[in-house]
Amino acid sequence: MEHIYKKIENELNTLDEGERNEILNKLRDEIDKIDKQLVHLISKRTLQSVLIGRIKRTLNLPTYNPQREKEISQKISNYVEEPLKPEAILRIYERILDESRAIQKEEAVKGNIFKVTRKKMKIGFDKLLSRRDFFIVVAFFLVILSLLYYTFFTPNYYKGKSPLVFEVKKSEPFGLIVDDLYKKGVIPSKTNMRITAFLYGAEKSIKAARYYIPNGLNYLNLMGYLLHGKSNLLVDVTIKNGVSIDWVAEKLHNSLYIDSTAIVKLAYDKNLIDSMGIKGNSLLGYMLPQTYQLYQRSSSREIIDSIYTAFKSFMVDSLRKRAKKFGYSIHDILTIASIVQGETNNVSEMPEIAAVYFNRLKKGMKLQADPTIQFLLKGKWKRLSYKDLQINSPYNTYKYAGLPPGPIDNPGKEAILATFYPAKNNYLYFVADGYEKHVFSNSYSKHLENVKKYKEWLKKQKSK
Repeated sequence: MEHIYKKIENELNTLDEGERNEILNKLRDEIDKIDKQLVHLISKRTLQSVLIGRIKRTLNLPTYNPQREKEISQKISNYVEEPLKPEAILRIYERILDESRAIQKEEAVKGNIFKVTRKKMKIGFDKLLSRRDFFIVVAFFLVILSLLYYTFFTPNYYKGKSPLVFEVKKSEPFGLIVDDLYKKGVIPSKTNMRITAFLYGAEKSIKAARYYIPNGLNYLNLMGYLLHGKSNLLVDVTIKNGVSIDWVAEKLHNSLYIDSTAIVKLAYDKNLIDSMGIKGNSLLGYMLPQTYQLYQRSSSREIIDSIYTAFKSFMVDSLRKRAKKFGYSIHDILTIASIVQGETNNVSEMPEIAAVYFNRLKKGMKLQADPTIQFLLKGKWKRLSYKDLQINSPYNTYKYAGLPPGPIDNPGKEAILATFYPAKNNYLYFVADGYEKHVFSNSYSKHLENVKKYKEWLKKQKSK
């Protein structure tokens, strides 16, 4: 309409009658549209007045509020633009206020008689946008959709063998997972991966596991794969103190779904043991008891390597130097520690028991350690008989002096450290006291007295 206004202002006298009639009709059409908008706005205002009246009645407020209407009049005066004059618009507005008050009063008498729900306005896009603008908007959205499709639905390819093995550690932040995917070439953009995770709500939903990612996944498929695809979970596996190789193999089988016989076979593999620099004929004693984080369905060699790596990390240089200072090898220390572990689970007594065995070794005495016989019997713990003590084996410390060929179990860290740091005592004997502890002595006669007391205690227990 701006060009029409300028034409009337500058060229009206030069226009012929036909042109002036054409402009006149356009202005009338424009006024009709404005009138329609005015009626719509007045209706909308009246609707608000009806609602205000209803609220006033619930608050016991009067329908007419002179102060409020004075404020409205002042505001209206500030909105006036030429050629309208303030007094003219106030006269018009006074009629509108009169009508609003009348409706409020009518409802106050007759109740809520007017419907306050309005019909939804149907807006034609042809009224809002020109045909040219409409096609520009459509083209813009098509470009955006194309970019989104190209970004999130186009396959991404990495170099190398497929599937790619990708590991997620426990409690690993999502940002580090994205960094690793980017470094391995699985994704070309970290930002797009973060957006995809946000859309999935998956920043904290990816499980610790080993994934086998196929090549050619787009961002959405990759996120779906990390959430629901083929993977081997990262599992906590705890090796207990004092257990055997067979026990460890069975535990790994139950937790990781791997072949227990393959673990046992590797644990006795002479070539592997020699390559690790282990003096003995198996990994018994070197399978450090602790909680490991291992992937399900890992290879037997990978698991054995993880366990032995933990042992090497524990066996720091200061411990190795201490063993050398004692004149014992690491293998010897583990052998004594395994006997200490077999004797007790009471950590406070372990240094005392370790000292007893070191004292006996110094004096050239046989160790006479019951756990070495229990090891030979290969069954549940039992009361040893005289016959058991006669078993012909280098592990029989009642029959042969010195240390047995190697550890008889996998000693825990406490037993190992107790052996590295034994108590300073001159004890040569000990016997159970019946209360999960031991009584120590440095003479055989005193030891026999303690044994007698223990047997008396056992007799009382049986009679109860």
